[in-house]
Amino acid sequence: MKTHLHDLITHALRSLQATGILPETILPPIGLEHTRDRTHGDFASTIALALAKTVRRPPRELAEQIAAALPPSDWVAKVEVAGPGYLNFFLTATSSYRIVGDIL
Repeated sequence: MKTHLHDLITHALRSLQATGILPETILPPIGLEHTRDRTHGDFASTIALALAKTVRRPPRELAEQIAAALPPSDWVAKVEVAGPGYLNFFLTATSSYRIVGDIL
């Protein structure tokens, strides 16, 4: 699942680079971790916080732009921007079933 979310974020960042919102520079590693609190989603990313200083923009604003540029996914129910610029990913029930298939 982390790989899928990583790919979605990478796609969004490349889209923002193509439109000139982000510069055509090397992107930092995409921080993506399980959340400790389920009310904050299933996974959270700190990519906007990592990019903010480099592109000299507020991290929350970057997080909102990244969230808007994310491609649709059958495994992501919703994405929320939280705090200073975290991206919180809430997964669908079908995403859990995919993992079971991989294990089997």
